[in-house]
Amino acid sequence: MSKRDSPPAAKGADPEHICEALRKSEERYRELVEHANSIILRWDSNGIVTAFNEYAQQFFGYSETEIAGRHVVGTIVPATESTGRDLRSLMDQICRHPEQHQYTVNENITKNGNRVWVAWTNKVLSDESGTRFGVLSIGSDITKQRILEEELRQAHKMQALGELAGGIAHDFNNIIHGISGYAEVIREVCDDPRVLDYSTHILTSAQHAGELTRQLLTFARKGSYRIRNCNTHEIIRDVCAILERTIDRRITISQDLNAGRPHVAGDSAQLKSALLNLGINAKDAMPEGGRLRFSTCNLVVERTTVIGDFEIEAGQYLLVNISDSGTGMTAEVQRRIFEPFFTTKAYGRGAGLGLAAVYGTLHLHKGAIHCQSHQGEGTSFDLYVPVSKGGTAKTRPRSPSHYDRRKLKIMLVDDEPIVHSYSKTLFEMHGHQLVCFGSAEEALNHYREHCQNIDLVILDMIMPGMDGQQLFSRLKDLNPNIKAILSTGYSLDSQLQEVLADGILDCIQKPFTYEQLQERVERLYTSELSNFTREKEPEPC
Repeated sequence: MSKRDSPPAAKGADPEHICEALRKSEERYRELVEHANSIILRWDSNGIVTAFNEYAQQFFGYSETEIAGRHVVGTIVPATESTGRDLRSLMDQICRHPEQHQYTVNENITKNGNRVWVAWTNKVLSDESGTRFGVLSIGSDITKQRILEEELRQAHKMQALGELAGGIAHDFNNIIHGISGYAEVIREVCDDPRVLDYSTHILTSAQHAGELTRQLLTFARKGSYRIRNCNTHEIIRDVCAILERTIDRRITISQDLNAGRPHVAGDSAQLKSALLNLGINAKDAMPEGGRLRFSTCNLVVERTTVIGDFEIEAGQYLLVNISDSGTGMTAEVQRRIFEPFFTTKAYGRGAGLGLAAVYGTLHLHKGAIHCQSHQGEGTSFDLYVPVSKGGTAKTRPRSPSHYDRRKLKIMLVDDEPIVHSYSKTLFEMHGHQLVCFGSAEEALNHYREHCQNIDLVILDMIMPGMDGQQLFSRLKDLNPNIKAILSTGYSLDSQLQEVLADGILDCIQKPFTYEQLQERVERLYTSELSNFTREKEPEPC
């Protein structure tokens, strides 16, 4: 074969072509790195940045010239994470042992001071001899994901706290019920003025304790409330009138009530308590005086919207804003303000239940609350409450009572022995006959034989084995004409209509006094008499 016929030499064997291929490969690599939608940086074994791609420059706000040659800590990595973790030691560990930290998640910081969260993949960089000379880190911004995860954790924590608070309040109410009951017994059996005074103090203290448990139940969304059409402008005016008479005169209170539809479907007492709590908190944040402002407006929520731990449906809402010019709060305090028993006030100046109760009130009203605050710049709360679909409620006058306080034969079913003991003493002092049972089965067996001789049954809602509502159903099978009242350390909220529909005449929340129970019984028998009279009225001619 002649030289002319021999195959040409491979291009790869030509050094010039090799250099050209390498140059193009390097260009493609640089183009890929520069245009990647990920943070890509190289840093040496001492933590000094040696390369910073375009995306990283846009994300962190540093040009490559600004950051090259500088340590990662103090530029894009804070010395201490907001969680408290020391990031200097973590960066040192990655530099020394990158193979042990192939995947890391940590807080970073941009040039303008914003804290961001980045998930990093770290790869060891080695030369031809295998000597390590740095780390290649590729990062993805997970700040939004981290915020959502934190909000979810917070929601779960608040839910767990709510369950805990509700359980504690229920147990406390049973204890307080016994304390107040025995205080009433002492008042009945003793004539000594000093002892009567002491028993009154016990009752007053029990009532205050009961108020605390009601706040806990409100936070747990198990508090007592009655939905009515109520005018929030009237509620705000009442709250402002109370505050003007009680808080520091150096605090100026203003009202800017612009809502064209101020009526909401809610419990006016709970809404007033929520606004009063916010007003008192604002007062405490302005020890040298300042401005407190209440404002309202209407807004339309187009779609289901998440506001913090709350999710509100589409519809028309009343927005109530309460803002002050006080000391403001840190981000950490803001994260915890709705937790029960959390307080920044001095010992003895607050139980830490005010904002927890406000939180529960907004949940009960299917609304939301959002807080904005900065240290030294005051605090603002936005309350979203659904606008009422109906008109204003009219109060029906109560009929005069014709109840003759007849003596009743009562069956009490409650799993708390202390309730049996004081109830029997107190009821019998007022001429009633009382038989007590601690379990549903005992009560069923007794009622099966003596139902015709029992005028009224008082059932505890929460009992082991069978609750009060289930027991009532079994008792009603034995006697369709049963008269029963349900008592509970919780309130029934959404269950209330269901319970009343079952045929239970009324519900009363512990702790209650004998007089309060007597009023309920009187009202029931008055209502029964009124219904009987109406049934007997002749038809008009």
